[in-house]
Amino acid sequence: NPFGDSSAGVQFFSSSHLSQKCFIIQEIIGFVEDLVVEDNPENTWQDYFRKTNKALNESRLKVLYNLSAEVRRELGKKVLESGGNAVLAYSVHFDTEGASGIVARAYGTACRLLKVDDEVNTVVV
Repeated sequence: NPFGDSSAGVQFFSSSHLSQKCFIIQEIIGFVEDLVVEDNPENTWQDYFRKTNKALNESRLKVLYNLSAEVRRELGKKVLESGGNAVLAYSVHFDTEGASGIVARAYGTACRLLKVDDEVNTVVV
């Protein structure tokens, strides 16, 4: 991985089953999880004066988008460290936790996959 702080090369699948025509599960490594916390953009004193502000909603959406990407990247780094290249049954959840802010939790099953070549039905390493 030429990018030290990324999870490039890790594939994320929301399904726990893959077609054997496309992938072969070489090894199931195990459960992986991570969480990331970010300040809630709604918990500022200014929000008491502007209840319905479009900018507030856009900032919240931006925070959720960035949290989703960050927690996926952190989970991917754990998978790479354990020798895997994919996450099966990937799921991400968001919670608001009082003064802590917005929490993104992600989890799945780390594994090592082999891709099957469509043309000759051979395994690509």
